[in-house]
Amino acid sequence: MKFLKFIIAAVFVSLLFGCSGKYQQPQTFNTPVQGLTKEQVKRAILDSATKGHAAFGSWKLQSINSNTIRGSLYNRKFEVVVDIPYSAKGYSIKYVSVSDNLKDSRGNVHRNYNRWVNNLDAKIRENIFKAK
Repeated sequence: MKFLKFIIAAVFVSLLFGCSGKYQQPQTFNTPVQGLTKEQVKRAILDSATKGHAAFGSWKLQSINSNTIRGSLYNRKFEVVVDIPYSAKGYSIKYVSVSDNLKDSRGNVHRNYNRWVNNLDAKIRENIFKAK
């Protein structure tokens, strides 16, 4: 009986994951920050760039003006570009573009885009926590 329940649960979970689309709307990540200066937030973001060899591509971050950092991820044959506007109160990670092999005709992006950007956001939050 337990085995049958396990099989039914496994089939249900596979159906859930199988039905999720390969392409999704690109997410915008908004993160509030407290207790840091604008320069400290900028440094935390820039320090999130990939250092050394990374298993799944490298984020390159560069300041494009006094309020925005441009992030580029090169992962094998894929390219992702985001803008990160920031202030002492927080930052956002906003979609700019992806390579043609990561988007569909309706403007959706491959689900890996949101995962890669979420990983960048987690690294930035970790650096902000360390800066406090």
